[in-house]
This record gives sequence, structure tokens and C-alpha cells, in this order.
Amino acid sequence: MKVSEVLKNVKHHVIYEVLVSSISTDGEPDIAPMGLRFSEEFEEFTLHPFKTYRNLVEVGEGVANITRDPRPFILGCIPGLKHELLKELEGSKLVKAPRLKDSEAYIEFRVKEVGEKSIDRAEIICEPVSVYLGDLRIEPYSRAVYALIEASVNASRVKVFLNRSKELLKILNGIRYAESIVRRTGGGSEYERLLNLLIKSVEEILHGISSSQSNP
Repeated sequence: MKVSEVLKNVKHHVIYEVLVSSISTDGEPDIAPMGLRFSEEFEEFTLHPFKTYRNLVEVGEGVANITRDPRPFILGCIPGLKHELLKELEGSKLVKAPRLKDSEAYIEFRVKEVGEKSIDRAEIICEPVSVYLGDLRIEPYSRAVYALIEASVNASRVKVFLNRSKELLKILNGIRYAESIVRRTGGGSEYERLLNLLIKSVEEILHGISSSQSNP
């Protein structure tokens, strides 16, 4: 089925946050948050990763896992916890790359073209080969959910901009703002627990760089 037939409410010119699962030439699976933008006719889409796309280049296919659950976004950008998310991958329909279990929808795709958009970011044009629904997630709108996903997107960029103070400050300010929303609208919930894990991971990265600078 076509993207427009399965995902009837998506818009072009909008960047959606998805989890892209892939597999290496050695058979090792991986999964990472990425931005996805559909073309005008939804016949292809572009991924905008921050240099985390080696598997997509070498194997040439993957799965865009669509979910509003913030948990996989958090686990996907914390190296020490990513192994938990990898356990939740399962076989896909038509591509070698695995898919994330319990996602709301899946786009299995092949890579058509890879280009450099900037020194830090790539642009990968992909063609869907299979689009289908998974498990519907029904939950009232909560600012905590979307703030948590926003915090995870910012956290995934911390290492990329460690040596660029201006950009890093913007990222950390974004995390702080998202933190204030999560604590105000989801304090005491599972969302706050995930937020604490994310903040701890960011602090460890920042502490590591500051320690290396003070101990030449």
C-alpha cells in the first residue's frame, strides 16, 4: 500500500521524528531517532540523520518505525540503555533490516541516494517498499510525551556539538525547557523517570568532556 493510503493524516514539508532500524553487513541490528520528510506526492521521503547512517549506506535499506511512545526515543539515544531497545526488534516483511515491535506503523524502504547536507548532517532519499499499520497507541494528548521526545532529539545531538559552544548551548537550553514541561505535566510518572535517565546520560557526556579538558 502507499504511504498516503496507510498514513492518511501525514503532511509533506513537515519533519516527523521516527526511529529508523537498520542492519549492518555483519548482521548487527541498530536503531536511532531520525527526522523524516515526505515528498510532495509521498512517493519517497528524505531522512536527515546526524552522521548515524553507515548501515543505510552499506546495506541500502531500513525501516522507519512510527510511534508516539517516547520510551524508544529515550533508549535509542542513550548508549548505555540502547541494548534494551535492540531486544525489541523483530523481523520485517520485505527488507533485511528489523522493525521495532509494537510500533503504530512501519515504512520498509530502500535507499535511493545519499548526499551531504552539511558537515554534520546527511540527506538520504528513500523509496518505500512496504507501508502498513502496527499496534495503535490510543492516549490523550499530553505535553509531557512530546516534550520528552523533543528532549531526546536534542540529547542525541549533544556529542555532535560538544566542541561548538553556541550550538551546544541551544541544545542544552532546549533540554532544560523540555524538562520543565515534563516535570510540570508528568511529575511522578514513567515519563519523569525516562527524563531522569536522559538527563543523567547528558550529564555523563558533559562531565566526560570537562574531565578530559582538565586532565591533559
